[in-house]
This record gives sequence, structure tokens and C-alpha cells, in this order.
Amino acid sequence: MTQAQFKALLIETLFRPRDAARALMGFGLPQKILWMALVLMSVLNAIVYSVSLRLSPPTDPTAVTIMPPAFHSPLLFTLFLFGALAITVFALFWVGRSLGGKARMEDVLVLICWLQVLRLILQMAVAVLVLTLPSAAVLLIFLSSIWGIYILIGFVDTAHRYDNMLKSAGVIVLSIAAMAVGLTILLSFIGVAAMGGA
Repeated sequence: MTQAQFKALLIETLFRPRDAARALMGFGLPQKILWMALVLMSVLNAIVYSVSLRLSPPTDPTAVTIMPPAFHSPLLFTLFLFGALAITVFALFWVGRSLGGKARMEDVLVLICWLQVLRLILQMAVAVLVLTLPSAAVLLIFLSSIWGIYILIGFVDTAHRYDNMLKSAGVIVLSIAAMAVGLTILLSFIGVAAMGGA
């Protein structure tokens, strides 16, 4: 993919997420490559997160103490992030299929991988703004959260071939409930691993 194609896909994702989803699924990438890409994005996002935390650490000591163990270690955070993304992929796939969706695992994987690319770009932008314009960083985080929901709904709707945005939103809500259970279990395992390594 050339730089021009990357920028075009990025703009399409922001303003025409359904078209972007079709283009991404049209790449026909195999599962093995996509899982490797998800691992890579987990590593890169964890690195940017760790650097951002060091450049702009929380000012409230209480905020540090209540953070889960996974958020204190780059390695544990990488494992947590990959686990969370894997749970997200499976939740969106199985919940969507159970409601009549037709997505393949590859479809969901490529869309989640691409969302992590966007997340990485956003994290880097926020890291710069926090140091220069903190109020703009807060606004960017807020707007990207709202816009991210819009993009995700479009992605899920296209992947499962629903042509029904409300149904796709329902899939996301049910998936979040399933993910909450999975993430609780994942965090407990990571917490045990962190205590064991201490």
C-alpha cells in the first residue's frame, strides 16, 4: 500500500466507514497474517502508551495506585492489550453470527487490526498535544471516542452484512458485555502473574 492509498483509506474510514470496511475485507489477507498483525499492533500501541506515561505521568498518586498491575509494565500491558483485542474479535464474530451475521473471522480481524492502526496514530497525536496543548488533547480524545463508535458500528454492519445500523449497535453492546467477563478473567490472570514476578 502506497502512502497515497494509506491516506485515502484513512480518510474513507473517517467519513465512509462502510466503504472502507469493504476495501479492507477485499484485501483477502489470511488469518495467520492478521493475527500476527494484531500482535504487532499490540506491541506498538503498548510502546506508545508506555512512552506517553513516562513523558506525562499521572499527577494524582491515587490514580497510580488504583491502576491494574498490567498498566505498570510494558510487557504485561502488551499481553493485556492483545488479550483484550482477541476477546474483542471473538465477541464481535460470535455475537454477530448468532444474530444472523455472515462475517468471516478474517473480516472481523482485518477491521480490528485497522482500528488499531488508527488508535496508534491517535495515541501519538495525543502524546504530542499533552505536552503542548493539554486542552486540545482532551478534546481530541473526546471527539475520537464518539467518532470511533460511529466507525465501529459501520464496520460491524458491513462485516456481518446486516444493512441495519441499529442491529449492529446491538451486536456491539452485547459484545461489550461478553468482553467485560473475558477482560475480568484476563486481568485476574495478569494480576496473579504480576504478583508472582514481584
